[in-house]
Amino acid sequence: MVWGLWHGLFMIIERRTGISKSAGSRTKQAFCHFYVIIAFIIGWVIFRADTLSYAVAYIKNMFGMVSGHKILFDLPYYIDTIEIIAFVFGILCAFPLFRNILSVKPEKKLALAALNVFLIIIFILSAASIASSTYNPFIYFRF
Repeated sequence: MVWGLWHGLFMIIERRTGISKSAGSRTKQAFCHFYVIIAFIIGWVIFRADTLSYAVAYIKNMFGMVSGHKILFDLPYYIDTIEIIAFVFGILCAFPLFRNILSVKPEKKLALAALNVFLIIIFILSAASIASSTYNPFIYFRF
């Protein structure tokens, strides 16, 4: 219910301000991008949390607003080669260059075939990674 209110609040904000309708300056685009990411991340915490108090505590912890919190492990404990590769690909795919790579003209059959093979390999690796991970039931089964 709280997630629905959260989602509805941002729908109202967007419709009243017209923030999502028109493209503006780079500053406005950057603000909109940041706004969507923050609203999305917090919304999914609210959606996934068992109780509202747990969601609030989790969000406070995410943004470092917990007093007396000490770091148990250093950053290398959490980040390994897979995360670094995913981060680099994520940054590269965020630039317009990647969009141009994916828009191969149909006349270039070899480039189109190479792109399709690349995307199929990425899909298979992603599916294998998900399948090999620990048991994680579908999120909607909890309701």
